[in-house]
Amino acid sequence: MVKVAVVGLGFMGKMHLGIYLNKLKNVEVVAVCDGNKEALNIKNLESRGNIKTSGKAIDLSKVKKYSDYDAMLKDGGFDFVDICLPTFLHRDASIKALEAGYHIFCEKPLALTLKEGEAIANKVRETGKLFSIGQCLRYWPAYSEVKKLIDTGKYGRVRYAEFARFSMTPSWAWKGWVLDEKRSGNAALDLHIHDVDMVLYLFGKPESVKSAGVFVKNNSISHITTMYKYPDKVVSSTGGWICSKSFGFNMRAFYILEKATIELDFSKEPVVAVYPDESDKYALPFPEGDGYYYELKDFTANVANGKLSGIVTVDTALESLNVCLAEIKSAKLKKEIIF
Repeated sequence: MVKVAVVGLGFMGKMHLGIYLNKLKNVEVVAVCDGNKEALNIKNLESRGNIKTSGKAIDLSKVKKYSDYDAMLKDGGFDFVDICLPTFLHRDASIKALEAGYHIFCEKPLALTLKEGEAIANKVRETGKLFSIGQCLRYWPAYSEVKKLIDTGKYGRVRYAEFARFSMTPSWAWKGWVLDEKRSGNAALDLHIHDVDMVLYLFGKPESVKSAGVFVKNNSISHITTMYKYPDKVVSSTGGWICSKSFGFNMRAFYILEKATIELDFSKEPVVAVYPDESDKYALPFPEGDGYYYELKDFTANVANGKLSGIVTVDTALESLNVCLAEIKSAKLKKEIIF
């Protein structure tokens, strides 16, 4: 049995708790931590966010509760720490847990800056502990099954791909941290980085990026669109949180291959439709469940066997951070950024 301490009991902390408590039989939640003592009185998993969490009642009466992170690390009794804290706290929380001897699963993005991300990566290498980041699209069944299909070469190479992520403004975050560029990186780094990571997962690092953004106060980006330069294909992505409340949230992708077109859209049925050149359209099947479940299932199995699967590593997370920060720079300077 793998034992976990969950740190941060907001939207994503509750999402992860629900998976550990209700879906993964190889995991025991032994500790929770939140600087807000009221959050420790958690009775159910209901939380506001762009993806609905369960309102199911939970019993944490036998779980140790902490408002002091250092005290929790000192007491121990768990195998890994699941960090669901705001992004500006990732570096310090990660480094402290690594130095205390624990494996880590940390929500995305890795950090706010490349310097902070490199500090975490260096500590991971120094300690040899397992470390992964919540770049959940690599595990999301609709996206991962499309990747598998592309990788077979059945329909030839990808000639064109676009990715999109649209959301209402996230007003639910603790003390509004997610809308503060200095604490979250705003929409570009907090939301759009999912599709940045998928672009890299599918196609590798681009030669350059050219971005444009919708700016709010303090020159912060609430929506970003990027062209990625590759020698043999056209790739773009767009994402942000300036949609109306009634729109909610949606994510989609579109791929044109040499012998087929693939549409992925969570607002449609089927979610993934394949249009081959020489046969009829068909729905691409994929397993039930979401990327949150599969990433935590993978990581807890990694902790149990002592080896990371390699689907998401500190290095892949650092590269996604690097490219996303380059996009932000490109949008603000209105110029192409060459790697």
